[in-house]
Amino acid sequence: MESLTIATLDQALNKGYRQRNIMKQPTDSQCRVCYKAEHTKHNVAGCTTLVPSEYTNRHNKVAGYSHWTICKRMGLQVTDRYYEHIPERVINVSGTAIMWDVAAVTERTILANRPHIVLHDKEENTCLLIDITKPDD
Repeated sequence: MESLTIATLDQALNKGYRQRNIMKQPTDSQCRVCYKAEHTKHNVAGCTTLVPSEYTNRHNKVAGYSHWTICKRMGLQVTDRYYEHIPERVINVSGTAIMWDVAAVTERTILANRPHIVLHDKEENTCLLIDITKPDD
């Protein structure tokens, strides 16, 4: 997946967009999955058909690796392989709560209120919000 993403960003895949706009060949430049206009950003993170499945799965794997690393550093027993790790919603260890995909309660309405990981240190009364994103540039 990573090599395909890099190749797409480098416009090295022989896709319809590249054939039509770079190589100036007469070809259809629509996405073969959703049939909308295809371009680099669309291939990496914009195909509406792939967003609920492939992109979300890739995104959650990266966040899951971060959760696995945090749990491991906190001394929790985790699987040997990070890709087999299934994050628990809330884990309490040594006065710290590690929360996975839990909505943050705020004074005003915020639509994007579910950070991937929240570390709540109850002794220091602090929270660390960790949200994973993949920019398309």
